Amino acid sequence: MLDVHTRVTRRSGGGGGDADAGGPGGDGPSPAPLDGAPAPSSPSTWRRVRPAVTVLGGLALTLLLAVVVTVLLDASAWPHPVNALRNRTFDSPALVPSVAVVWVFVLLVVALLGRLWTGMGVVSALTVLVGLVNVTKLELRNDPVYPSDVVFLRQPSFLLEMVSKAQLVRGAVALVAVVLLAAAVGWVVGKFFPRLTMNATRRRRRGVVLARVLVVVVCMGMLHVAGNFNERGNQWRAAFDSTGMRWRAWDQRVNYQQNGFVSGLLYNMHVDAMTEPDGYSEAAVRRVVQRYQAEAARMNQGRTGSLEDTNVVIVLSESFSQPAWLDGVSWPENLIPRTTATMEQTVSGRMLAPGIGSGTANTEYELLTGQSLSQLSPQLTTPYEQLVSNYDRFPSAVEWFRRHGHEPVAIHPFSPRMYSRPEVYDAFGFDRFVSKDQMKNTKRGGGRFIDDRSAFAEVLDQIRDTDKPVLAHLVTMQNHMPYGGQYDDPIPPTSGLSGEYARQAGAYARGISRTDEALDELLTQLKASPEPTTVIFYGDHVPPQVYPQSLLDREGPLRSHQTPFLIWSNREQLRHTDLPTTSPTQFLPMMFNAMDVPVPPWYALLTDLGGQVPAMDAGITVGADGERVRVADLGPEAKRVLRDYRLIQYDLSVGERWSEKAMFGDAPAR
Repeated sequence: MLDVHTRVTRRSGGGGGDADAGGPGGDGPSPAPLDGAPAPSSPSTWRRVRPAVTVLGGLALTLLLAVVVTVLLDASAWPHPVNALRNRTFDSPALVPSVAVVWVFVLLVVALLGRLWTGMGVVSALTVLVGLVNVTKLELRNDPVYPSDVVFLRQPSFLLEMVSKAQLVRGAVALVAVVLLAAAVGWVVGKFFPRLTMNATRRRRRGVVLARVLVVVVCMGMLHVAGNFNERGNQWRAAFDSTGMRWRAWDQRVNYQQNGFVSGLLYNMHVDAMTEPDGYSEAAVRRVVQRYQAEAARMNQGRTGSLEDTNVVIVLSESFSQPAWLDGVSWPENLIPRTTATMEQTVSGRMLAPGIGSGTANTEYELLTGQSLSQLSPQLTTPYEQLVSNYDRFPSAVEWFRRHGHEPVAIHPFSPRMYSRPEVYDAFGFDRFVSKDQMKNTKRGGGRFIDDRSAFAEVLDQIRDTDKPVLAHLVTMQNHMPYGGQYDDPIPPTSGLSGEYARQAGAYARGISRTDEALDELLTQLKASPEPTTVIFYGDHVPPQVYPQSLLDREGPLRSHQTPFLIWSNREQLRHTDLPTTSPTQFLPMMFNAMDVPVPPWYALLTDLGGQVPAMDAGITVGADGERVRVADLGPEAKRVLRDYRLIQYDLSVGERWSEKAMFGDAPAR
């Protein structure tokens, strides 16, 4: 089956003939045995069995490699892979089907290349590469490798900025070592497994080629089925499920650790973005639309506010958090005193972030669309790339603001290609996308990226340079990891962290302290502006690299997913109230309500949902009392509103969009 390449050591008889070859080319009779010595086995017998031995030996070696690859990849999902291997920290219940998938891949590579040791070397190198990427991504973003991560290959500059030189050097050394080791092993293996086609007849050579083609076709077919892992009735999925494993849908880091790397990777293969709700039909959608048209009309009675002449500035502050909310770490001071003071005087609270250390685009998605990741398939790790970018248009608040006289502009002081933002922002309806290449303000202030003062200055320029009111959606970059090697004046924690974590934390703390100052300066300048402006400011997630996973586990999932948010106006004194933990889907409806602005039916539905279930994300549901609750334990009214929300979200995201015009339109007067 396998055309295994090696050099064969020939045994010479008298006259230089080949001891295991016959005929004119050196096939002579074997020398007679000495008296009393046993006759050697017939060379022709070995020649007959050698192909079978070679094939069986090759299969055994590829199976052994598949086991090793599976175990190494499983170890890469843990914080300290070497220790995990040494202590057998992990014990995947789906080891057998995982090895089977890897074995199919190994056989495919070997059959394609036609050389056993070359194929095994390629697989070994790929294993090291994927394992290192997984370890690095978990360290930097608290997320394992997903199939959708191949899009990052289009952004090599981003990858180089995110990964330190030391990590790149270690990775390169490891790859070279694996290649050299594979070459050495291949040389040794070649001594025992000569090529099947060596000295073979033309018929045998054709048979080997045919066998290789057959193996390639079968293996590709099996891997194609694996690629559709999440389809109903998938055979691979059935094999994994039969092991009794439990999928951890809302924490893929734990999913990869408990079920194995291969299981986690397959679980995150292509999937429908959202499961169709029971009873989805045009008539059902129309009934829900009418309900919230009436609800919006009721809410809008007596409202006198307007946003038509008001700039709306939405600031997603990269990794901005309140470190004091975590009990396990102490700091010498309040790192964000100005933001804290502003929060006490306006609408503010704690946001439930979709992720820890990553998920910026997911938070954007929730705020701009009002659609919750909690209702999408858990394998949809980046809706921007896996959902929105597939459409020319996608329902969002941007179109509402455009219709009401605003000029929508998105600003991001980094590469424009990340998360398919150009395509996504175009689908949302933004007129312009200003990235670092178009920005006039690009100072870095001692940090690695364009700082927040420059980003805020860009927002002010957009407001001044535009005749119409602006909807400015800013995604900052200053506090993005990696944090080490920045700032001459870090603020290290006084307790709770040590070593590298303390060093990273000190740089991070200085960064958010500067954000605190820059935000205060922005609000001060807006106060002096003659143009009415409302600001939504929030952090997208707690930072990566700063807190060890053990500390976050002790803090609990709710606290480790909380970041500050505030809604502020330079014309209206917005009343501060104590709010439960809130999802970003609620921010725009909250702004409408705080500014006494009539809401469209979609925001009436979101407001009703916020009154019952203010936050849903990361496998966490928060009830009206601010405490975690199971969906099954919600009251009848909360369940009804949640059903309505799910039906409309499906319709707006992947459904027929029967509701779009009405839900984003102005509510009819009562």
